[in-house]
Order: sequence, then structure tokens, then C-alpha cells
Amino acid sequence: MNNWPLRVLQTVIDTGSLQAAANVLHRTPPALSMTLKKLEEELGFAVLDRSGYRLQLTGQGKLFMRHARELLRQQDRLESIVVQLRDGGEPQLRIALDAGISGLIIRDAVAGLQEQFPTTEVRVSGYSQLNSLKKVAEGAEDFAVSPWIPTFQQMADFEGIRIGQFDLIAVVSEKLVQQFGKPEKREDLSAFSYILPQEMNVGINPEEIYRLPGRSQIRVNDVRTLVEFLNSGMGWGIAPRQMIAAELAKGRLLEINIPGFLDHVHIEFHLLKLASRQLGPAGQMFWQHFVEREKFLLA
Repeated sequence: MNNWPLRVLQTVIDTGSLQAAANVLHRTPPALSMTLKKLEEELGFAVLDRSGYRLQLTGQGKLFMRHARELLRQQDRLESIVVQLRDGGEPQLRIALDAGISGLIIRDAVAGLQEQFPTTEVRVSGYSQLNSLKKVAEGAEDFAVSPWIPTFQQMADFEGIRIGQFDLIAVVSEKLVQQFGKPEKREDLSAFSYILPQEMNVGINPEEIYRLPGRSQIRVNDVRTLVEFLNSGMGWGIAPRQMIAAELAKGRLLEINIPGFLDHVHIEFHLLKLASRQLGPAGQMFWQHFVEREKFLLA
């Protein structure tokens, strides 16, 4: 048995359909369906339950898939090592940074890389809507610095280090408070438009967290635009405290405190990579910087 049928099965389960898997693997759905049927014939039992809307694993299929995933992880590790041995190290290190997190968090680590590995290009790319996690899961980035909750592990087999934290708070501009008064209860928010992020690429819909039916909504796809709209008095919203500290200090934005309303959220952010990713010397140095930093913070 070669690993291609296992890769097909894993992709079908992770994406939920033959069509979605075909898009990822650049094959046709009939070709993938034939591969899976041949796999089941070779195994002698059904791994997929095709009776529902989405393809699901059978009981035997779940046990088989657990071992198949480990085999595929080992293959990915081996391929990563082969690339390092062939190319002699990383010509480039790719870091995805969530838009709500300051790049200063990685400044010292990147400065160390430039000194130790001057020929390795460090590329830092900003992403919104938690796309940084998606890019690492797809192999398009080596590392992500991103907000983290355990349910994100469903996206891929991530390995992470806690490197910081921030608070999300509900705020409204001082201009709107002068016009409508400061909201003291949930119903008072009906006077304002609700500025919120678009649905995240990890399946999180902010509207489902802050359930306020009937509100006028303005959806944005990055946190900086959200903050700009809040500052201009276009509505109320949830923003990282660190990004609006100056506006809060000057009184341009006012914190909303409503009893019983989820107006404060504490979130950690982590440095993340795929567990199967074997790091080259530059990547290992970057990772180890934060391993040692976490040890110091916990000491």
C-alpha cells in the first residue's frame, strides 16, 4: 500500500467532501472516489459511510484513520528532512503575523536570526481573520503568531508556544456617547451600529458570540479597519485593548461595561508550527528563542 490513498482519505475527511478534496489535491472527484474504493477493496472493509450528506468514517475507518494520520505525519517529517539535507538549510523563513498582534513580539528573535544566519531571508507577512493559521496548515508559511484556543487544533496538528496575551474589550467613541449617551444595558446598544469582523477562516462567527439580533452591522476583514471605524464614530465594537490604548487614555474611545454582557475577553496568542514540520537551523533558533522565553516567564 502506498501513501497516496491515505492522503486522499485524510483530505476528504478534513474537507468534508470529494469536491473540496479534489480542489486541494488537484484531481477530479471521480478519480478520488475510485482511489477510495480501491483502498477499501484492498483493506477488505468500508472506511467511509456514504449514507449522509457529508462523508463520515465508519467505526473501523476511525481506527484505521488514526494510524494512517500518524504514518502521514512521519512521511511529512521525512520529506522535510530530505529537503534540508538536499538544500543545506533554509534560504527563507516565513512568519505569518496576525494583524491584531504587534510585530515587536518577534523583533529580538528576528534580529538574532539576521546576525546568526545572514543568508536566510526572513519574510514576515500580516494576515487578518486568523488566516495566519490557515497558511501554516497549508504549508504556505513556516510559523504563525496568532490568537489561540484549543479548538483551533481541529484545523491541523499544530505545535505551539504561548508567547503573549491580550484583552478584547467593547468600546464606543466619545462622539457617539455625547450624541446618544453611554450604553448601560444591552438594549442601549440598539442606538449604535455594530462593527464586527467577518466570519473567521476557522469557522468562528463573531455574530454568534455577541448575539444582538436586529442591529445594523458593518463587517470588516481586518482589525485595523475596525479600529479606524470605531475612532471615527461609526459604531461600537470589540477591539484589542493594546491597539486602542492611546485612544482610551485620551478619552476618544470609551470602554463599555454592561453587567451580564460579554464585554471583556482574555486571549492568549501563540507561536505555532505544524508538528510534522522539521525545522532547519534558522527555524530551530527562532523556535528555541521562544521556548527559552517561556521558561523564563514561568520561572
